[in-house]
Amino acid sequence: MRKYLIRGVLLGVALFLVAGVATILVLVILGQNLPDPHTITTYRPKLASQVFDRNGAVIAKLYVERRELVSLQHIPEHVRNAFISTEDKRFWQHPGIDLVRLLKAALVDLVQRRRAQGASTITQQLARNMFLSHEKTLTRKIREALLAVQIERLFSKEEILERYLNQIYFGHGVYGVQSAAKFFFGKPVDSLTVAEAALLAAIPKNPSLYSPLRHYDRAIQRQRLILRMMYRNGFLTKAQYEEALQQPIVIHPASEVEYRVGPYFVDMVRRYILERYSEDFLYGGGAQIFTTLDARLQAVAEEVVDSVLDTLEAQFDLHPSLAERDTGDTTPPRYLQAALVALDPVSGEILALVGGRNYEHSKFNRVVQAHRQPGSAFKPIVYTTAIDQGYAPASIVYDLPISLHFFREGVPERWAPGNFDGRFLGPIPLRTALAKSRNLATVRLILSLGPRKVVEYAHRMGIQSDVPAYPSIALGAASLTPLELATAYATIANHGVRTDPYFIRMVSDLQGHHLEVNHPHRVRVLDDVTAYLVTSLLESVVNEGTGQSLRWRYGLKFPLAGKTGTTNDYRDAWFIGYTSNLLVAVWVGYDQPRTIMDKATGARMAIPIFASFLKRVYADSLWPQPMEFLAPSNVEYATVCVRSGQLATPFCPEVREEVFREGSAPKGYCPLHHAHLQGDELWQQREIQALAKP
Repeated sequence: MRKYLIRGVLLGVALFLVAGVATILVLVILGQNLPDPHTITTYRPKLASQVFDRNGAVIAKLYVERRELVSLQHIPEHVRNAFISTEDKRFWQHPGIDLVRLLKAALVDLVQRRRAQGASTITQQLARNMFLSHEKTLTRKIREALLAVQIERLFSKEEILERYLNQIYFGHGVYGVQSAAKFFFGKPVDSLTVAEAALLAAIPKNPSLYSPLRHYDRAIQRQRLILRMMYRNGFLTKAQYEEALQQPIVIHPASEVEYRVGPYFVDMVRRYILERYSEDFLYGGGAQIFTTLDARLQAVAEEVVDSVLDTLEAQFDLHPSLAERDTGDTTPPRYLQAALVALDPVSGEILALVGGRNYEHSKFNRVVQAHRQPGSAFKPIVYTTAIDQGYAPASIVYDLPISLHFFREGVPERWAPGNFDGRFLGPIPLRTALAKSRNLATVRLILSLGPRKVVEYAHRMGIQSDVPAYPSIALGAASLTPLELATAYATIANHGVRTDPYFIRMVSDLQGHHLEVNHPHRVRVLDDVTAYLVTSLLESVVNEGTGQSLRWRYGLKFPLAGKTGTTNDYRDAWFIGYTSNLLVAVWVGYDQPRTIMDKATGARMAIPIFASFLKRVYADSLWPQPMEFLAPSNVEYATVCVRSGQLATPFCPEVREEVFREGSAPKGYCPLHHAHLQGDELWQQREIQALAKP
């Protein structure tokens, strides 16, 4: 028996020695090539990502590490204790690793059969954040522990804590307690209350989960847990603890980006990179992001939107009250808003974008996020459908009363639209119907085409939102974003080729490697004749229709096409127009839809912004001068009677040289005006017959 006992003891000792030697060998191997802890003193923060415009100008810096170093003596005791209490309550006693905490965590993990508790000390976290990866492997944990022990041997506890509090990450590109205090609370770290310090300490565990900007309630819940831990660990008296629980928390976030121009545009860039890459890449990778924006056009757009809206408010007594101007507790702002987007219709590149009147008041980007009814600005899609289905600019439509009866959820309803001026022009050509924005003629036109066919063309031209197949969409009943409408108009301007709008040209990493390079994505959706005929119709809007103030009031002489839009009760005002090389869409209205004022039409509210922008851009030579709209070779011209749409006779009172698809010009002469009196009598009879139609 004694013999076996001795053998057992010897075997145990041997196994212990083998295990010990193996452990030492493992530690020696893993301890090799560890980073030099002395480099803590020479550590360099990561580089900011930069955003460039199309001409190479820096338009924004996205802070890789929004960091402002602060010495430990300027970090209040209660701030230090908040982090120590939640991250490493035995920080002042352990040699870099906390064996008590490590054993406890191992037992909890064993019982729960999962990794339930972390055991990393503040020193280990500093070692990991500065020198190692965040991979969850045993090898990394061992190297982290070895490095932590070395750091403890080389630096004092105060030095370690100072570096940790300047290194810790709070999300939103913010590093260190000083930057975090200013970012979340708008004040330096030495001004934080106990309650604010606890909230700050709540964030690093999971910045995405506990950011008070994203999940306020969740952050407050964890803050209260940390206050309780501070009390239990002796860092707070009961009175201090109870007082901190009652202290209100007010977040005053700073901007995540240093904007030089185009905050709404840069925010789109930021979101794009975050979605496709990562937060570390954006705020810590030193990326170079090359965009389509033209900073010169953007500066003009921002200035014009501000100045014109100020003028409109003064002219029509739309000044917001002080309460409406103070947006501290107002979401969304209650004052008059506008959105502007300028595109290169050929490439689809976004050249300028104003998503609202004040980015600091509201980060809601109205160009891409606001779905508003376009009113008559939708009509060009109806007329594009008609032209592509065989109509001509000279085709006659009827601007006469109409009443539609239908069932909505089993209940009979009646829809009787009217014209803006309450008048009826009778039989008129398509050109006049669009130029004068005649509602009733357009409703009759969509009924002849079929609403489903118009919806099909809308999506084909670039509308992505759902468009109901109802006759009322002819008058803009669908809700669309300004960028969607701009895309559809750009399809017309680009000779029937839809080019999807984009704003990122190239993304490169710190070493200059191109991670993505984007080019125009083009799809032909209309033939060039259809596109040219619709452009010709939209030129008439500017030259003789609802947009003619662009000529006589604002003095724009170059070739120009476009369309106004006004919704019911004057809630939304639009103008979308284009030259041969530039398209601009403008919307004006309130965020919470309400009447702007009586007669707040697109011509009165949106055209001033459009005209001022375009005039400045071309007058200051910020963009190549526009050219004539080029007609394709397969069109033909004929002089027609405006009343009948047929070839004109010497007796026709109003004639026009009209453009047609090749081979489709009328062959017969006007039947109304062979003789002047006879023509008038026949015309009156036809008008009477048309009025009698239901």
